[in-house]
Amino acid sequence: MGFWQLNRLEWKENLIKIFNETSIKEPTNLNFVEKTEFLKIKIKGEINRNYKIFYPAKTLNGKNGFRLASILTTSMGENILIDEGWYAKKNHQYFLDSNLIFNQEFIGYIRYTRKAKLFTPKNNFSSNEWYTYNLNEIQEYLGIKINQNYFIKNMSKYQEDFLIPSELAPTFRNNHLQYAITWFVMSFAFFVLFLVYLKKNK
Repeated sequence: MGFWQLNRLEWKENLIKIFNETSIKEPTNLNFVEKTEFLKIKIKGEINRNYKIFYPAKTLNGKNGFRLASILTTSMGENILIDEGWYAKKNHQYFLDSNLIFNQEFIGYIRYTRKAKLFTPKNNFSSNEWYTYNLNEIQEYLGIKINQNYFIKNMSKYQEDFLIPSELAPTFRNNHLQYAITWFVMSFAFFVLFLVYLKKNK
């Protein structure tokens, strides 16, 4: 476990480095740029809420709510999942009923998907509630071909004031070195106790 935490430390430090290098850049056109995680992009396209999913149990300022993700069709005809933003639970019925289709230029940033953690709930097709952005499962659920490499986090505000867009801000916790040291110390302690046990039971 200690060595696993060291591997996680290396991965997290690399992720933070990528974030620091890309987050300071100005938005660039998504159609003409290398797709780097956290890269700020701008893209004009059509949002279609006939294809949407909900990401529950997220809080903002102590309030429960959901994240709404829909399909963005670019001018190049590509379908990309876009996390439109967060809204309070009281507005959930509005978005359940919304089949809004609209065109706009969006500012956002690129995110890659992450594997579900050990205790992360499974995505629920029947209730349309998602806990990981598994793009393959989302494509199957929506019945529409979508980009499988990344999704977009929207940073633009539009007509719905109660839909709060994302901000490109660091939210990384990097405690893997402390975790690794803890595991190594525990291993050493158990090894010493084992030696003491062997000596007493000769």
